[in-house]
Formats: sequence, structure tokens, C-alpha cells
Amino acid sequence: MTAHQTDHAVMEDSLVTLGDRYDGMAAELFDRIIADHPQYAPVFLNPEAARERMTRETLEAMLGLAAGEYWVDHAVTNFIDLHHNYADFTPHDYAAWFALVIGTMASRAGADWPAGASAAWQRQADVLVAKVATVARNNEVPVRS
Repeated sequence: MTAHQTDHAVMEDSLVTLGDRYDGMAAELFDRIIADHPQYAPVFLNPEAARERMTRETLEAMLGLAAGEYWVDHAVTNFIDLHHNYADFTPHDYAAWFALVIGTMASRAGADWPAGASAAWQRQADVLVAKVATVARNNEVPVRS
């Protein structure tokens, strides 16, 4: 089994372990990221719509990356272009979001969180942050001021 396959398996197991403890996590994550980065609060015109989608797409991208899915690079480009409509988010902002997602899942799962799960998620997050750093921003879409 390759490292990616191992990461993917433990990541899937961790989501199963998280189970119903996922309920309300997207709202918690969004509230926490805005509390840590209040400058971004005004750019999300409809946070209720954004928070669940942001959380779900983050988890899907990390799982897809671990599974070697072809679409992940396109998803990262879409993340950049979409978020560029709102503000000039940096790779550091993405890294902070990914770390918050991983830490919150682990915290919600508590002692049930599988060994190695946080490290597996973080490896995928690190690769996604590196991908974010290499995407050329769509200059046709101005940053909202």
C-alpha cells in the first residue's frame, strides 16, 4: 500500500469516526476563522451558504488528493478564482483554514480519533497549500475592496 493509499484509508476512517460529531462543525469553523481573521468578515456576504460548502469542499479536496484524483488541481484553481472574488487570500490563509479543520475534527472526535489521522490530513493540507501557492490568480477578476 502506498503512502497516499494509507493516508486515504486513515482519513476515511477518521470521517467515519467523526460521524454525527460533524453536525454543526461548519458553523463552528467559520465562526472561528472569522474570529481569527476579522478582516475577512465583510467579504462573505452570505456566511451561512459559504461555511458548509467551504468545509465540505476542503474535506473533499484533501480526500481526493490522498486518493490521487485527477480533479484536485482544477478544484484548487477554482478555489483561488472563487475566493479572489472576495479578497486576496494568501497560501497562509489556506494553511490556517486547513489546520483549523483538522484540529477541529480531532477535537470533536476526542479519544476516538484514529492514530495517524491528523498527520495524514496535514500531509494533504501541506500539498494543497503548495498547490495554492503556485496557481496564477485570474487577473480578470478584481479583488473586491
